[in-house]
Amino acid sequence: MSRPPFETAEHIARQALATWGLSVHAETDEGADDSWLVISLPQRADALLSEGVPHVVLYVFDPFSDEDEVMVDRAPAGPSDHWCAVSVDGRGVQRPLFARPVAQLTGCVDAIADWLTSPQA
Repeated sequence: MSRPPFETAEHIARQALATWGLSVHAETDEGADDSWLVISLPQRADALLSEGVPHVVLYVFDPFSDEDEVMVDRAPAGPSDHWCAVSVDGRGVQRPLFARPVAQLTGCVDAIADWLTSPQA
């Protein structure tokens, strides 16, 4: 099923994550024109308000572009766009989780769900 061209990466990801019952929080850095999604553990609305909450940061990135754009507020534009995720543990240590072509969103959501359901340090 093809998606309308105006559908943002955020909307697409929210729908896919919702199939696992996962809620997300959108973040932006206005100065850098970046946007991303945060999927926290535990899955509570107030979880992001406290320090030391393990979470996954999800965004779209084009590794072949000259621009350093991290975003979810536009539609994935082309075949070189990738879903990227970074896991952040309770101490704030970041680790790459995956970088996959945008057509592989289902595998990305599965990887996020696996990370969220695995014991975290």
